[in-house]
Amino acid sequence: MEKEQEKKLREAQETPSPEKAKTDAAPKGPVSETWAEETIADLDDYIESQGIYLHQ
Repeated sequence: MEKEQEKKLREAQETPSPEKAKTDAAPKGPVSETWAEETIADLDDYIESQGIYLHQ
């Protein structure tokens, strides 16, 4: 029984909380005027790096 509790405690410590993820995603400096286009380009690059090609 103790091993199960230890396992749950370890999993809880390793799992990042949603609140932590939100603070990590916050902009660190001034936002550029073309942030939306830059974000779309970054997402396109990430999707293609996963082997999915949207524009063929």
